[in-house]
Amino acid sequence: MKKMTFFTVVSALLASTQVQAHADMECTDKPKTQWMHPLEIQKKIVNEYGFAIKKFQEAGTCYEIYGWGLSKDGKKFEEIEVYFNPVTGEIVKKKIKD
Repeated sequence: MKKMTFFTVVSALLASTQVQAHADMECTDKPKTQWMHPLEIQKKIVNEYGFAIKKFQEAGTCYEIYGWGLSKDGKKFEEIEVYFNPVTGEIVKKKIKD
């Protein structure tokens, strides 16, 4: 029983750390009334950036996707996590998964 409680506490701490990482990302200080509609920005992400979206979400003051994008050499798709300014649609941060 003690092991289960320990793992539950550790899991909860790890989950809260992950949520905190999203909350720390600052993409805009503009009110949500000025944000692009989620469908608009998803269209921009696919058509202008060429990303395939697996998951789209609001993360703090950002829009965030998990998906795929072409590698720098354009020869393969790689898994990505990208944060966008919700007002302009510009990329704020892009991480490539290993």
